[in-house]
Amino acid sequence: MVKKVSIIGVGGVGSNLAFHLLSRLDLEELILLDISGDLAKGIALDLEDTRAFLGFTTTIVGTHKWEKTKNSDIVVVSCGKARGEGQTRYDLLKENLRIAKEVALKIRRFSPFSIVIVVTNPVDFITYVIKKETGFERKRVMGLGGVLDGARLINLIYKETGLDVGSLEALVVGFHSKDMIPLVSKMKVRGINLEELAERDKIETLKEKTKGRGAEIVKFLRTRSACFAPSLSAYHMVETVVKNKRRILCVSVYTKGEYGLRNICVGLPCIVGRSGIIKIVEVDLSPQERKALLDAERIFKECMI
Repeated sequence: MVKKVSIIGVGGVGSNLAFHLLSRLDLEELILLDISGDLAKGIALDLEDTRAFLGFTTTIVGTHKWEKTKNSDIVVVSCGKARGEGQTRYDLLKENLRIAKEVALKIRRFSPFSIVIVVTNPVDFITYVIKKETGFERKRVMGLGGVLDGARLINLIYKETGLDVGSLEALVVGFHSKDMIPLVSKMKVRGINLEELAERDKIETLKEKTKGRGAEIVKFLRTRSACFAPSLSAYHMVETVVKNKRRILCVSVYTKGEYGLRNICVGLPCIVGRSGIIKIVEVDLSPQERKALLDAERIFKECMI
């Protein structure tokens, strides 16, 4: 049973995630840790005041002390520098990798049996560093990427078609970046391929809009990045673990030969449950999609040099 969840970094995504957890899950403890202890404490107090409306019994702690996270069942990593206007997720790599290494060592020390969910960008690279530095088995470390990208694609399909959003399916693999790969064959409406309902050029436009959705949001927010959809995506992952939903989620995972990829973290469809990643699911890809996914290994290793 999951009793304790710690969120590392309580900016827009971390604080919104905390609200969703309190609203929907029965936890004993929720730890909000931030380099600014005052920020974490203030958000914790604000969240406490929703108790009368939400009815939770969860103990909420805001702190800058890692000791308070000890023996967490799930740790969500959402700390680090957010993307600004004109930046790519790759631009954040150097600074956030340094932070990730420090965080990983703390997680290994205080919560050695936890499942780690990574939100910080560039998420595939941060997931890799967390996996390597903690030494955790790969099933216990996963990144957000494709969960958010798939949700964005579903929204865009809805806006294009006006069809019932609950009937829409989409799968986006690869990096959570401009190099993501929305899978055309997996865009469906009640099992019917979108290609039978929309023109090919419209589908190509949807793919490109999905790739640029994060940058489009940052363009308007300027000094901030998206928080509502990312926090709900992170909640979806946490809930899947807590309730052992055994959902198929496209998460960033450490590869050991799946899809011909080795020793990188990249978004792939996985069955996720209480123990973390239960299985990586290999789906059919077109030759172009397969080539794009194989290119991920080259891109990853070039960026990590």
